[in-house]
Amino acid sequence: MTDWMRVGVLSLVLPRVILITDPAFGDDRIVRCVQVAARALPERALGVQLRDKKRARPSLRVFASRLRLVTRRANAWLFINGDAQLARDVDADGVHLGRGTGTVQAARGVAGKRTIISVAAHTDEDVRRALENGADAAFVSPVFSTRSPSRLAAATETKTPRGLAAIRTARSVAGSRLLLYALGGVGVDCARDCAEAGADGAAVVRALLEAADPARVARRLYDAWMRC
Repeated sequence: MTDWMRVGVLSLVLPRVILITDPAFGDDRIVRCVQVAARALPERALGVQLRDKKRARPSLRVFASRLRLVTRRANAWLFINGDAQLARDVDADGVHLGRGTGTVQAARGVAGKRTIISVAAHTDEDVRRALENGADAAFVSPVFSTRSPSRLAAATETKTPRGLAAIRTARSVAGSRLLLYALGGVGVDCARDCAEAGADGAAVVRALLEAADPARVARRLYDAWMRC
């Protein structure tokens, strides 16, 4: 399957909403959020990216296995941040690569040829490299400003928000050959703007994990793309 055919197929089935976990919220709260959000969406419309850079590997493996069970029961996707071996061990659907976490080719070699690989894209050059290296998706960030004390936000809060222009220029670079997710301060109030700018979906942390009603928020995020 050629790269453009692979992305075309993936665009039909990959999630519109990806929840990136933040250890500050605790494992049980994350699991409950996944369960509630998934029930509010069509099958496979929700993805979960396990991201925890500070947890000891044995504990991370336990939580990854737990999330694999939860996401399977919920008909949701599971992606592992930066660890292709762990993704393979728990039979995750994909791997997300940030800077310094290896190459697309190496990750796919470890986790398997059918593994979905996404990459961080803080610049248009990152998008170009993602295309050249055979990634399936890129997380364009930070689109809007984020707030501490989120541990994920702490990694990006010093960067200037790039705005919707970042999505538009990323789309002009990627064409239809790469899926793009808007990341950084994305919520229900701006999701449709992201969709209209060219994003294929949203990657969120607080929008779901802090929500009093995650089901309603998940549905509104999803609907932003269905109405475009």
